[in-house]
Amino acid sequence: MEELTQAFKAQSPLGSDFTYLNAGTLAPTLNVVQEFVSGLYRHWQARGPGAAMGGGEANGYFDLMVWNDRARHRIAEWMGTDPQSIALTGNATDGANLALTSFRWQPGDRICLSSDEHEALRYPIQRLIEQYGVEADVVPFPPEGGEAAFAEQLARHIKPRTRLVAFSSVSHKSGVALNLQAVTTGLPQRDGLWVLVDGAHAAGTQVQLLAPHVDFYCYPGHKWLFGPVGTGVLWVSRRALAGTDTILSGAPVINQARERMERRDGAWRFEYGTRDWTKAAGLAKAIEFRSQWSEDAIVAHYRDLTEAFRAGYARSGVSAPMQGTGPVVSIATPAAQAVCRDLWETHRVYIKGGDAGLRASLGPWFQTGELFDLGELVGRAVAKHSGKEDVV
Repeated sequence: MEELTQAFKAQSPLGSDFTYLNAGTLAPTLNVVQEFVSGLYRHWQARGPGAAMGGGEANGYFDLMVWNDRARHRIAEWMGTDPQSIALTGNATDGANLALTSFRWQPGDRICLSSDEHEALRYPIQRLIEQYGVEADVVPFPPEGGEAAFAEQLARHIKPRTRLVAFSSVSHKSGVALNLQAVTTGLPQRDGLWVLVDGAHAAGTQVQLLAPHVDFYCYPGHKWLFGPVGTGVLWVSRRALAGTDTILSGAPVINQARERMERRDGAWRFEYGTRDWTKAAGLAKAIEFRSQWSEDAIVAHYRDLTEAFRAGYARSGVSAPMQGTGPVVSIATPAAQAVCRDLWETHRVYIKGGDAGLRASLGPWFQTGELFDLGELVGRAVAKHSGKEDVV
């Protein structure tokens, strides 16, 4: 994987004076993507940012909307799906909110979700509880017994008024990953029961993203795809396109033939108004960059990096267990912030700390030897602060 490592390292704008282990929050945007977006933005402005003559030089507005639709097709190709199912959004939070507001909620309607969800999903659901009287049933996560047990627990919590099942395919806290198909095929199938999946840490780290019986799938471009901040995707099933509708609306998007795409025809109903279309094109460029390798090769690289990090961590002799299948892994420690400060001040290593412990995101620009050393370094820092509580 040396070629892959070096290619991502060459495209990373990260400084050489520190080590970054937090791509899972916000990854660096690839240099080639930044340059492409910048050039496209200059093109847009030079040709008249609001000019839409349908041809000639004064055509900046339509030009960028065409690029937007090209991005939709490129992303759909990467996902192995139909462009009609793709809405281009600002991030995963956008996607979750757009999906949740496409239902006509009634008091007493229920949502089943896991206990481990990110604020991007938890907070919009909380607003539904407060505003519409929706009720939530929470299933513990990570599951004991794997995907089948998790699906069984979800199914047990589904009641006659349950309208939505919502969960992440990779936990943002622990890095524990689910086989999505194993979960969704274990859920009851009935009209009026929908499935929403937060794929924030799966898009770019798992080969297969979609699965049968999923109705909404959202993810950002700024994590494991290394695209621009302000990009995201909401995938909508044909069933959901026929059975739900967004309450938000605005001027329609334009396709590559410069035709207006009627809002009810496809997932573009979730897009509206003037946007920075260069960013969506930048996300497609990031996907184009990664297409130099198969998704299997990229995921295998993450697997190798994670195994190296685990091996180095184990060598440190620390007793605190590590969770996650990679490239997101977590370590439970009550002194997470102290460990973070120690690693930064002593070694210039940036790792994320929170109430649940440490989370390391292993970027593709690392070599396995580097990750082994980093794993041991993190383990020694955890051992050093073992038994201590963070002082706020």
